[in-house]
Amino acid sequence: MPWSLINLAVTFVVFGLLARLAPCNPGQPKFITREFADNSLYWFLGWFLAVVLYADLPGLMMRVGAGLAFGGHGAAFAARAATQGWGWMSHLPIVVQAIVVVLLIDIIQYWLHRAFHGRDLWPFHAIHHSAEQVDWTTGYRFHPVNYLVYAAGVYALVQCLGFSPMAFAIIGPFNLVVGALVHANLNWTFGPFRYVVASPVFHRWHHVRDPAIRNKNFAPTFPVLDLMFGTFYMPKGELPADYGAEDVPPHFLGQLIYPFAVYAERLGLKARPATA
Repeated sequence: MPWSLINLAVTFVVFGLLARLAPCNPGQPKFITREFADNSLYWFLGWFLAVVLYADLPGLMMRVGAGLAFGGHGAAFAARAATQGWGWMSHLPIVVQAIVVVLLIDIIQYWLHRAFHGRDLWPFHAIHHSAEQVDWTTGYRFHPVNYLVYAAGVYALVQCLGFSPMAFAIIGPFNLVVGALVHANLNWTFGPFRYVVASPVFHRWHHVRDPAIRNKNFAPTFPVLDLMFGTFYMPKGELPADYGAEDVPPHFLGQLIYPFAVYAERLGLKARPATA
Protein backbone atom coordinates (compact mmCIF):
# COMPACT_ATOMS: atom_id res chain seq x y z
CA MET A 1 0.00 0.00 0.00
CA PRO A 2 2.69 2.63 0.82
CA TRP A 3 4.42 2.02 -2.53
CA SER A 4 1.07 2.29 -4.31
CA LEU A 5 0.41 5.65 -2.66
CA ILE A 6 3.91 6.87 -3.54
CA ASN A 7 3.32 5.83 -7.16
CA LEU A 8 0.02 7.73 -7.18
CA ALA A 9 1.65 10.87 -5.77
CA VAL A 10 4.45 10.81 -8.35
CA THR A 11 1.99 10.13 -11.19
CA PHE A 12 -0.25 12.97 -9.98
CA VAL A 13 2.60 15.47 -10.14
CA VAL A 14 4.19 14.24 -13.37
CA PHE A 15 1.02 14.07 -15.48
CA GLY A 16 -0.35 17.26 -13.97
CA LEU A 17 2.77 19.15 -15.00
CA LEU A 18 2.85 17.53 -18.45
CA ALA A 19 -0.82 18.49 -18.98
CA ARG A 20 0.18 22.12 -18.42
CA LEU A 21 2.94 21.87 -21.04
CA ALA A 22 1.21 19.86 -23.79
CA PRO A 23 -2.53 19.43 -23.13
CA CYS A 24 -4.80 17.68 -25.57
CA ASN A 25 -7.75 19.62 -24.15
CA PRO A 26 -6.44 22.93 -22.74
CA GLY A 27 -9.69 23.87 -21.00
CA GLN A 28 -9.66 20.77 -18.82
CA PRO A 29 -8.30 20.98 -15.23
CA LYS A 30 -4.67 19.88 -15.19
CA PHE A 31 -4.41 18.25 -11.76
CA ILE A 32 -7.87 17.59 -10.28
CA THR A 33 -10.86 17.07 -12.55
CA ARG A 34 -14.42 16.97 -11.25
CA GLU A 35 -14.27 13.14 -11.46
CA PHE A 36 -11.08 12.87 -9.40
CA ALA A 37 -12.88 11.75 -6.21
CA ASP A 38 -14.86 9.01 -7.98
CA ASN A 39 -11.77 7.81 -9.84
CA SER A 40 -9.92 7.63 -6.52
CA LEU A 41 -12.64 5.35 -5.17
CA TYR A 42 -12.27 3.15 -8.24
CA TRP A 43 -8.52 3.03 -7.67
CA PHE A 44 -9.06 1.81 -4.11
CA LEU A 45 -11.65 -0.75 -5.23
CA GLY A 46 -9.29 -2.05 -7.92
CA TRP A 47 -6.42 -2.25 -5.43
CA PHE A 48 -8.63 -4.17 -3.00
CA LEU A 49 -9.77 -6.63 -5.66
CA ALA A 50 -6.21 -7.14 -6.88
CA VAL A 51 -4.91 -7.88 -3.38
CA VAL A 52 -7.80 -9.96 -2.06
CA LEU A 53 -8.98 -11.78 -5.17
CA TYR A 54 -6.45 -11.76 -7.98
CA ALA A 55 -3.42 -12.33 -5.79
CA ASP A 56 -4.30 -16.01 -5.42
CA LEU A 57 -6.56 -16.55 -8.43
CA PRO A 58 -3.86 -18.10 -10.63
CA GLY A 59 -2.82 -20.34 -7.74
CA LEU A 60 -6.43 -21.34 -7.14
CA MET A 61 -6.94 -22.21 -10.81
CA MET A 62 -3.69 -24.17 -10.83
CA ARG A 63 -4.68 -26.11 -7.72
CA VAL A 64 -8.05 -27.02 -9.19
CA GLY A 65 -6.58 -28.03 -12.54
CA ALA A 66 -3.66 -29.86 -10.99
CA GLY A 67 -5.95 -31.72 -8.63
CA LEU A 68 -8.05 -32.93 -11.54
CA ALA A 69 -5.04 -33.84 -13.67
CA PHE A 70 -2.62 -35.25 -11.11
CA GLY A 71 -4.78 -36.43 -8.26
CA GLY A 72 -2.91 -36.51 -4.95
CA HIS A 73 0.21 -34.99 -6.52
CA GLY A 74 -1.69 -31.93 -7.71
CA ALA A 75 -1.01 -29.78 -4.65
CA ALA A 76 2.77 -30.19 -4.89
CA PHE A 77 2.69 -29.46 -8.62
CA ALA A 78 0.56 -26.34 -8.08
CA ALA A 79 2.90 -25.04 -5.38
CA ARG A 80 5.89 -25.26 -7.73
CA ALA A 81 3.92 -23.80 -10.64
CA ALA A 82 2.71 -20.83 -8.62
CA THR A 83 6.28 -19.80 -7.76
CA GLN A 84 8.30 -20.99 -10.77
CA GLY A 85 5.86 -21.44 -13.64
CA TRP A 86 5.56 -24.76 -15.43
CA GLY A 87 6.08 -26.42 -18.81
CA TRP A 88 8.29 -25.17 -21.62
CA MET A 89 7.09 -21.56 -21.17
CA SER A 90 8.83 -21.35 -17.79
CA HIS A 91 12.18 -22.31 -19.37
CA LEU A 92 12.27 -19.32 -21.71
CA PRO A 93 14.45 -16.35 -20.63
CA ILE A 94 12.48 -14.10 -18.29
CA VAL A 95 12.67 -11.13 -20.66
CA VAL A 96 11.30 -13.24 -23.51
CA GLN A 97 8.52 -14.49 -21.26
CA ALA A 98 7.64 -10.90 -20.33
CA ILE A 99 7.45 -9.85 -23.99
CA VAL A 100 5.26 -12.84 -24.90
CA VAL A 101 2.98 -12.14 -21.92
CA VAL A 102 2.50 -8.51 -22.96
CA LEU A 103 1.64 -9.58 -26.53
CA LEU A 104 -0.78 -12.30 -25.41
CA ILE A 105 -2.55 -10.03 -22.94
CA ASP A 106 -2.92 -7.31 -25.58
CA ILE A 107 -4.43 -9.71 -28.12
CA ILE A 108 -6.90 -11.18 -25.61
CA GLN A 109 -7.84 -7.79 -24.20
CA TYR A 110 -8.35 -6.36 -27.70
CA TRP A 111 -11.12 -8.88 -28.39
CA LEU A 112 -12.57 -8.66 -24.90
CA HIS A 113 -12.60 -4.89 -25.24
CA ARG A 114 -14.59 -5.18 -28.45
CA ALA A 115 -16.99 -7.55 -26.69
CA PHE A 116 -17.51 -5.02 -23.88
CA HIS A 117 -18.57 -2.50 -26.51
CA GLY A 118 -21.37 -4.81 -27.59
CA ARG A 119 -24.90 -4.41 -26.26
CA ASP A 120 -24.69 -7.28 -23.77
CA LEU A 121 -21.61 -6.08 -21.86
CA TRP A 122 -21.67 -2.35 -22.58
CA PRO A 123 -23.52 -1.39 -19.33
CA PHE A 124 -20.46 -2.49 -17.35
CA HIS A 125 -17.93 -0.85 -19.66
CA ALA A 126 -19.98 2.35 -20.00
CA ILE A 127 -18.76 3.26 -16.52
CA HIS A 128 -15.22 3.61 -17.85
CA HIS A 129 -16.46 5.74 -20.73
CA SER A 130 -18.66 7.96 -18.57
CA ALA A 131 -15.71 10.22 -17.66
CA GLU A 132 -16.26 13.62 -19.27
CA GLN A 133 -12.83 14.96 -18.30
CA VAL A 134 -10.48 12.16 -19.30
CA ASP A 135 -7.10 12.13 -17.59
CA TRP A 136 -4.66 9.59 -16.15
CA THR A 137 -7.03 8.76 -13.27
CA THR A 138 -9.64 7.55 -15.77
CA GLY A 139 -7.47 4.45 -16.19
CA TYR A 140 -8.72 3.28 -12.77
CA ARG A 141 -12.39 3.89 -13.55
CA PHE A 142 -13.70 0.36 -14.08
CA HIS A 143 -16.79 -1.36 -12.76
CA PRO A 144 -15.61 -4.34 -10.63
CA VAL A 145 -17.23 -6.83 -13.04
CA ASN A 146 -15.40 -5.22 -15.96
CA TYR A 147 -12.17 -5.24 -13.94
CA LEU A 148 -12.41 -8.88 -12.93
CA VAL A 149 -13.08 -10.10 -16.47
CA TYR A 150 -10.95 -7.68 -18.48
CA ALA A 151 -7.91 -7.36 -16.25
CA ALA A 152 -7.63 -9.90 -13.46
CA GLY A 153 -9.26 -12.73 -15.40
CA VAL A 154 -7.00 -12.25 -18.42
CA TYR A 155 -3.88 -12.11 -16.25
CA ALA A 156 -4.90 -15.29 -14.45
CA LEU A 157 -5.61 -17.09 -17.73
CA VAL A 158 -2.24 -16.13 -19.24
CA GLN A 159 -0.36 -16.99 -16.05
CA CYS A 160 -1.93 -20.44 -16.08
CA LEU A 161 -0.26 -21.12 -19.43
CA GLY A 162 2.93 -21.66 -17.45
CA PHE A 163 4.79 -18.36 -17.44
CA SER A 164 6.95 -17.57 -14.44
CA PRO A 165 5.44 -15.11 -11.93
CA MET A 166 8.66 -13.11 -12.37
CA ALA A 167 7.58 -12.26 -15.94
CA PHE A 168 4.42 -10.67 -14.56
CA ALA A 169 6.44 -8.78 -11.96
CA ILE A 170 8.56 -7.31 -14.76
CA ILE A 171 5.61 -6.09 -16.82
CA GLY A 172 3.76 -4.66 -13.80
CA PRO A 173 5.47 -1.23 -13.85
CA PHE A 174 5.19 -1.12 -17.66
CA ASN A 175 1.43 -1.64 -17.51
CA LEU A 176 1.03 0.97 -14.79
CA VAL A 177 2.83 3.58 -16.87
CA VAL A 178 1.03 2.72 -20.12
CA GLY A 179 -2.39 2.67 -18.45
CA ALA A 180 -1.88 6.15 -17.02
CA LEU A 181 -0.16 7.53 -20.11
CA VAL A 182 -2.82 6.61 -22.68
CA HIS A 183 -5.52 8.34 -20.60
CA ALA A 184 -3.41 11.42 -19.80
CA ASN A 185 -4.51 14.84 -21.04
CA LEU A 186 -1.65 15.10 -23.53
CA ASN A 187 -1.53 15.95 -27.24
CA TRP A 188 1.13 13.32 -27.94
CA THR A 189 0.61 11.19 -31.05
CA PHE A 190 4.09 9.56 -31.07
CA GLY A 191 4.50 10.67 -34.70
CA PRO A 192 5.88 7.84 -36.87
CA PHE A 193 5.50 5.43 -33.94
CA ARG A 194 1.73 6.01 -33.71
CA TYR A 195 1.15 2.54 -35.16
CA VAL A 196 3.60 0.85 -32.79
CA VAL A 197 2.60 2.00 -29.31
CA ALA A 198 -0.71 3.46 -28.12
CA SER A 199 -0.46 7.20 -27.54
CA PRO A 200 -2.67 9.52 -25.45
CA VAL A 201 -4.34 10.93 -28.58
CA PHE A 202 -4.94 7.41 -29.95
CA HIS A 203 -6.76 6.30 -26.82
CA ARG A 204 -8.54 9.59 -26.14
CA TRP A 205 -10.30 9.19 -29.50
CA HIS A 206 -11.68 5.96 -28.05
CA HIS A 207 -13.29 7.96 -25.22
CA VAL A 208 -15.26 10.44 -27.32
CA ARG A 209 -19.03 10.45 -26.91
CA ASP A 210 -19.82 9.60 -30.55
CA PRO A 211 -20.40 5.79 -30.70
CA ALA A 212 -19.12 5.63 -34.28
CA ILE A 213 -15.73 6.86 -33.09
CA ARG A 214 -15.51 5.31 -29.63
CA ASN A 215 -15.99 1.88 -31.26
CA LYS A 216 -12.45 2.23 -32.56
CA ASN A 217 -8.93 1.98 -31.08
CA PHE A 218 -9.50 -1.05 -28.85
CA ALA A 219 -5.87 -2.13 -28.45
CA PRO A 220 -4.50 -1.45 -24.96
CA THR A 221 -0.87 -1.12 -26.08
CA PHE A 222 -0.25 -2.04 -29.73
CA PRO A 223 -2.36 -0.15 -32.34
CA VAL A 224 -1.24 -2.59 -35.01
CA LEU A 225 -4.11 -4.80 -33.80
CA ASP A 226 -6.57 -2.06 -34.76
CA LEU A 227 -4.84 -1.68 -38.11
CA MET A 228 -5.12 -5.42 -38.73
CA PHE A 229 -8.82 -5.61 -37.87
CA GLY A 230 -10.02 -2.30 -39.31
CA THR A 231 -10.66 -0.41 -36.09
CA PHE A 232 -7.86 2.18 -36.19
CA TYR A 233 -8.97 5.82 -35.98
CA MET A 234 -6.56 8.72 -35.63
CA PRO A 235 -7.15 11.53 -38.16
CA LYS A 236 -4.08 13.69 -38.73
CA GLY A 237 -4.25 17.25 -37.52
CA GLU A 238 -7.27 16.66 -35.28
CA LEU A 239 -7.53 16.17 -31.53
CA PRO A 240 -10.35 14.41 -29.67
CA ALA A 241 -12.84 16.21 -27.42
CA ASP A 242 -16.36 15.79 -25.98
CA TYR A 243 -16.00 12.65 -23.87
CA GLY A 244 -18.57 10.63 -21.95
CA ALA A 245 -21.31 8.01 -22.19
CA GLU A 246 -25.05 8.52 -22.18
CA ASP A 247 -27.36 7.66 -19.24
CA VAL A 248 -24.63 6.70 -16.74
CA PRO A 249 -25.12 8.21 -13.25
CA PRO A 250 -22.53 10.86 -12.35
CA HIS A 251 -21.10 9.31 -9.19
CA PHE A 252 -19.54 6.15 -7.78
CA LEU A 253 -22.40 4.38 -5.97
CA GLY A 254 -24.90 5.02 -8.74
CA GLN A 255 -22.41 3.75 -11.28
CA LEU A 256 -21.89 0.49 -9.37
CA ILE A 257 -25.63 -0.16 -9.49
CA TYR A 258 -26.22 1.15 -13.02
CA PRO A 259 -25.40 -2.02 -15.06
CA PHE A 260 -27.68 -4.19 -12.92
CA ALA A 261 -30.47 -1.62 -13.28
CA VAL A 262 -30.06 -1.76 -17.07
CA TYR A 263 -30.29 -5.56 -17.09
CA ALA A 264 -33.30 -5.48 -14.76
CA GLU A 265 -35.01 -3.10 -17.18
CA ARG A 266 -34.19 -5.32 -20.15
CA LEU A 267 -35.72 -8.28 -18.32
CA GLY A 268 -38.84 -6.30 -17.52
CA LEU A 269 -38.11 -6.27 -13.81
CA LYS A 270 -37.68 -2.51 -13.62
CA ALA A 271 -39.49 0.13 -15.61
CA ARG A 272 -37.67 3.12 -17.09
CA PRO A 273 -38.63 6.30 -15.22
CA ALA A 274 -41.23 8.37 -17.04
CA THR A 275 -39.96 11.49 -18.76
CA ALA A 276 -41.75 14.83 -18.66
